[in-house]
Amino acid sequence: MMLRTCMLAAAFAAIVPASLQAQVEASKEVRGKIKGMTVDVQYTPQFSVPNVKDKRFRPKNWMELDVAFDVDKAKVAGDNNPMVDSLEFKFYVLLNVRNKEGKLTMLTASATYLNIMEREEHHVLMYVSPATLTNLLQKNQFTPADVSAFGVEIYKNGAAVARHISTGAVPFWEKTENFVTVDGSLLPKAKTPFAPLWGDYDLEMKVQ
Repeated sequence: MMLRTCMLAAAFAAIVPASLQAQVEASKEVRGKIKGMTVDVQYTPQFSVPNVKDKRFRPKNWMELDVAFDVDKAKVAGDNNPMVDSLEFKFYVLLNVRNKEGKLTMLTASATYLNIMEREEHHVLMYVSPATLTNLLQKNQFTPADVSAFGVEIYKNGAAVARHISTGAVPFWEKTENFVTVDGSLLPKAKTPFAPLWGDYDLEMKVQ
């Protein structure tokens, strides 16, 4: 049993980048792989509802983060449940805008997602509103070129599961002295006009 546990731990650790292992212990419960992460423009959705008075508006540019990943659970005797009950995510987005001291603006957020089936591709979505983007970028239209870097970390009970960094292996967000950090600007889908869309495409987020 001890040998099997050690082998599982070694296999799981191989999925997590060495630099992340050095800071945080790799999860012995879950291993994960981030299959892709995109940051793009998503326009405000328009709905037609027949029994209410219509209100006209011009759709604006939202920032959308879309993370695709899958997971495997460690095999434990007597546990046949294919579900991971929850995973914690940390998001980082570096904007191409500097303050008077020359520091770039970094958006951060944390969220917990529930009921993740192993060996299936899953998605999590986060957004930044048009008003917040206008305030941060000091212009009216957001484009993907306004983002210089982005990344995400996944944890299970504080242990590392997976990580993605758009700029390579070095986690840019650790150099906090170089950035102005803005927490709370990234919104879950449930708190945006996109809430009723796309069915089971993305995971359920734990209410905070």
